[in-house]
Amino acid sequence: MKRVSSLIVLVLIVAAMKPANGFSCVEAKLSLLACLPFLTSSQDSPSSACCNAVSNVRASAPTKPELREACQCLTAAVGEFPNLDKDRAIQLPKLCNVDVGFPLTKDIDCNKIFL
Repeated sequence: MKRVSSLIVLVLIVAAMKPANGFSCVEAKLSLLACLPFLTSSQDSPSSACCNAVSNVRASAPTKPELREACQCLTAAVGEFPNLDKDRAIQLPKLCNVDVGFPLTKDIDCNKIFL
C-alpha cells in the first residue's frame, strides 16, 4: 500500500510540474514505464499502453527544439537501465507504428535531428 501511495504522490507532483505546453522529460519517463516489460524482455511485444505512451511522448514534442529535448531525455533514459534490451528499445517505435524522429539508443547525437 505504501508503494501505491508513493506512486500517486509522484504522479501528482509531476502533474503539477508539467508545463502548459511542451515536452516534459519526467512525464515522458513516467509514461514510458508501461514499456519496461517489453524493454526488459519479460514481454514478447509492447502493450497497447506502452504504444500509447510512445505516441503521446512523440505528440508532446512537435517542434524541433522539443524533439531534440525528447531525444536527449530518452537516450539518457535508455542508458539508465542496465537490464534494458537495447535492440528492443530501437525496435519499439516501429513496433508501435510511431515515428519518434530518432532511434531510441544512447549512441545518437540529438543535435543532428531533422524534422
